[in-house]
Amino acid sequence: MGLKKQNIDAMLEQGISTDTCTCGELRKAARAITILYDDAMKSSGLLSTQFGVLQVIYNIDSIRISDLADKLRMDRTTLTRNLSVLEREGFIKISQGKDHRTRIVAATQKGRSAVAKATPLWNEVQLKVRQKMGESSWHELMQNLGGFLKVTDQLTTQNDRNV
Repeated sequence: MGLKKQNIDAMLEQGISTDTCTCGELRKAARAITILYDDAMKSSGLLSTQFGVLQVIYNIDSIRISDLADKLRMDRTTLTRNLSVLEREGFIKISQGKDHRTRIVAATQKGRSAVAKATPLWNEVQLKVRQKMGESSWHELMQNLGGFLKVTDQLTTQNDRNV
């Protein structure tokens, strides 16, 4: 019997199942909700992920890319890739900050219009999700996700100290 098979068998004997993997289940949920929101917002011309990034930029007016990455809990490389699409489409403008290493992102008029067009669509699907789940279940989910983020922060900090 191979080592991998032995490890899997040992996990199953301990009651650990890959069917209840936290990462796997959250990723499935994230894909499902992304598809739902993308479909609902299709007529706005924005994907739900683009709307989320653009809305933060819109609400702040302008922001350093590193600060935006922190606010969205995204690594800079992924964010930069996403921002390049928004810039190419004319939704944002990226300019140099006070020093040559800093870049500032701001919404253009086209980006502001896109947020204005997408917001009612987002509100509509958001309301449907809340109604279907029930308000108390939805609030509980939001609290649990907030708590989950704190746990991941603690574990990430702990892992950083152990390296």
